[in-house]
Amino acid sequence: MEVSEKVELLKKANMYMGKRKFLEADTILDKLLKSTEVIEIDKHGKVMDFSTQLEFVLYCNMDNHTKISWSRNYLSEIYCLKGIIKYEDKKYKEALIYYEKALRWNPVSVLIYSEILESYIKLNELEKFEEIWKKAMRIAVRPVDIAMFYKKLAFVWIERGENELAYNLLLYSKLIFPRKEADIEIAYLEKRYGTKIKYFPDLATVEYIKANELEYKRPVYIIPTYIGLIKMMLGVLKKEEYQNRNNYLLTIDYYHGLYFHKPGAAIHSEMLALQREYELKYPVGKEDN
Repeated sequence: MEVSEKVELLKKANMYMGKRKFLEADTILDKLLKSTEVIEIDKHGKVMDFSTQLEFVLYCNMDNHTKISWSRNYLSEIYCLKGIIKYEDKKYKEALIYYEKALRWNPVSVLIYSEILESYIKLNELEKFEEIWKKAMRIAVRPVDIAMFYKKLAFVWIERGENELAYNLLLYSKLIFPRKEADIEIAYLEKRYGTKIKYFPDLATVEYIKANELEYKRPVYIIPTYIGLIKMMLGVLKKEEYQNRNNYLLTIDYYHGLYFHKPGAAIHSEMLALQREYELKYPVGKEDN
């Protein structure tokens, strides 16, 4: 089967998933599995299946002793989708088997880790959830993903009846990135309390999280990951044929990520200079924020 045909079939499977036609999607996924060559080692080293530049560079910085070939064989996505189908059928243990297979081909996928955590919540295996959560936090690079994982952890503490800790975790997640989903859980807890406790995250929230040893600790490889991505994209933007809106916005996104992890005047100035250079050509609208 040609690569282009595999791409189209995978798009079709995702389309069926979106329409919750899981049987049709599963049939396509099985067909793709049968036609996909499973190569773990080639002349370049370990074959992986990343979906973004960010994942690729992150893994290279995490495991710099292993040579990696980024080969889109789609096994990670196929296994993840099959896991989601099992999850939707409430077969959570079977879902986990597929998620673990997906993780083997893409060990830095936020999506896969998120699905694994959801399965352990459904199984009420909260100790296992916390074990996986710690691993997930090692690959959570973007603020939106870090906040999402904290929200999931808060849900586990709600299940344990630790409402105060859960409340502060949700506020902490909003401090990192203001996810609307966190507001639903905050409102739920406030209904339990019968009153609004805090209007916003404050220093006491941060101190509370520190005291419970749940403060976010940035892995050392994240800043080099963002710096490498920015250097690569600045080189790309110098070439006229690659000067487009998507590449510009991707570079700005990397700058925002770097500034989140390492705020400083130099980084801020570089980002502003890039924006001044391209903002008239590629204006940023609400849909890009």
